[in-house]
This record gives sequence, structure tokens and C-alpha cells, in this order.
Amino acid sequence: MTKEKRQNRIIELVKQSQQKQILSTKQLAEDSGVSEMTVRRDLQELSQKGLLRRQHGGAEQVHQRPILQHQQKEVGILLVCSTGKYSDPFFNAVLEAVDQRLHELDYRIAYINTHAEINTAAQAHHLFESTTVSGLILVRPPLSTKPAEYLQKHVRALVSIVGSIGPDFDTVAFDGHNGIRQVVEHLINRGYQRLGFITGHYDSRQQGYIDSIAANGLPDDPALCVSVPAGIDGWTPRLGHIGAERLMHLAKPPDAIICASDLIAIGALQWLHEHRIRVPDDVGVTGFDDITESAFTAPSLTTVHVHKQLIGVLAAERVVKHIENEKEIPLFIQTPTKLVIRRSCGDE
Repeated sequence: MTKEKRQNRIIELVKQSQQKQILSTKQLAEDSGVSEMTVRRDLQELSQKGLLRRQHGGAEQVHQRPILQHQQKEVGILLVCSTGKYSDPFFNAVLEAVDQRLHELDYRIAYINTHAEINTAAQAHHLFESTTVSGLILVRPPLSTKPAEYLQKHVRALVSIVGSIGPDFDTVAFDGHNGIRQVVEHLINRGYQRLGFITGHYDSRQQGYIDSIAANGLPDDPALCVSVPAGIDGWTPRLGHIGAERLMHLAKPPDAIICASDLIAIGALQWLHEHRIRVPDDVGVTGFDDITESAFTAPSLTTVHVHKQLIGVLAAERVVKHIENEKEIPLFIQTPTKLVIRRSCGDE
């Protein structure tokens, strides 16, 4: 049974109900042969179209009009940050690609909201009651527990970018582990032996650093791996500033600093310049992401290229797949990464 037929059937069942008032979600699910979660989504859409009135546990009839023949072709974007939704160059590139691909697929972005605007289950409920969307793209999880639980329960066409929210939903990510492995091997080839690492939280990049240090027999000093709590604003240059200060004040500082993002590396470069520590003569620095700005630092930043546009395209295609096919299985898609060699490690 297609979604349109099922929703027409729900309207007819509510209309024919002998109670003339509330028909329960459970009854509607049993009749349609689908889950109560699917029926709740149907009721939400029908209520927003004015075809039914939702009540606790079910729905009741309102004045009828024919169900819309064309589904709402809008996708919401939820960006996990508190402020500056357009300030991160990495996610700006991803979102631009999402927007373009959705347009090609005859969809559009309904809104881009931040974590601060959907920090509770009640805010999540209000957002989805007030704005009808067919699917949602979640950028840079993790999300707070309550809104995450709400989304998992009420949004079927849900795709996350970079971080996963569970095996029941699509994730489009990148190979951070192999990207850092390439960085470590390049630094060793350049003669660096004591490698520091700065990140905002544990992920595949940090594990890649740990595994590569062990595999190459380099100094395994826990003090060399610095994690600076990022907070909701993400991995800003502030993290690199703090991390570089900690690393360079060690009794035996590193001769190269690997950063888990270009923005972190830019902050590290700033701290090193301010303290007259020469890059790369005194210490090498690398980033990750290959944002446009990384080619214009002084010196230009050796980094890892992430296919940001591809991630956006894949996220858009996957959310549309789930919108148009309720039986579409969830996928975990990992895009490749590639070392970009510039001058911050002594390369010409």
C-alpha cells in the first residue's frame, strides 16, 4: 500500500468510526498493517494539511477535502551548533552541495535550524508541528538525548552527516582513520618523530593517530594527545590555541602537531606565531578537512582532503530515497580521504 493510499484509508476509517470522535493510533496501525510510528507520522502530516485533528493516542474527523496528490517536497536541516549556523567553512561546503542536489531532485530546503533552536523534545515537537517536511538531514551529531529520541521516533527519512545516530538511520561520513594514518606516515618520512595531536573529542581521527603511533613505534606519551572540550560551537581555532599551548609547554614538546581539523590547526598556528615558534623550522603542523582557507595560511597548511561536496550530494540523495521509498534500507557510507601536501611540514 502506497503512502497516499494509506493516508486516504486512514481518513476514511476515521470518517466511518462509530465513535464519531477519536480513533486510536493502534487501531489505525493494525488496519493498515504498519507500525504505530508510521501512523503517527501520517497523522502528523494529515493534521498539518487540515485533513484530520490529532488527539492524544489517535485522531478525530474534521471537514474533509481530498488528500493532496503531491507530497511535500521539503527537507529540514538541523545543524548541531548553538550559534553561527553559517560560520563553519566545512559544513558550508556540505550544505551548499545538499541544497544544489535537492534542487536537482525537485526538493528544497525548508529551514536550517541550530541545536539551540531544538534543544528539548518540546522544541523538536513544535518545529515539526509548525513546519511540514518530508525528511531531515542532521549535521554534526551527537545531539542532546531528548531531541535525538524524538527525531528517531517521529522522523523516518532521517540522514546524519559525519556522526551516526544509530544503525536504523543513514550516515554519510568520511574515513578519518586512514586520513590521519597518511599524515603520520608523511611526517615520519619528513623526519618527525615526536608527534602531538589536538582534537575536540574522540573519533576515528584520534583512533587513527593512536593506531599509527603504535604501528610505527613512535613515542606513546599520553600527554601528546590533547583533547580540548569543544562545546556546542564545534571545533573552532580556540581549541588549537589551547592545545598548542599545552603541547609546547611539555617538558619534551612535540616536533610536529597533528590537528583534527583545519580550524584547530589555524588556532595552533596563531599560538605558535605569537610565541615566535617557527613553522615548520621548529615544529611542523598539519590540519584536516582541506577547507579553502588552509591554502592561504602562513605557511600553507598540509592537510587531509575530505570530499565535502560529495558528502552533501550523498546526504541529499539518501534522504530523498527514504522519503520516496519507505522500505529503503539504512546505509553507512564512508567517503575516502587524501593527503594534501603543502609547506607547513617543510615541504616545498
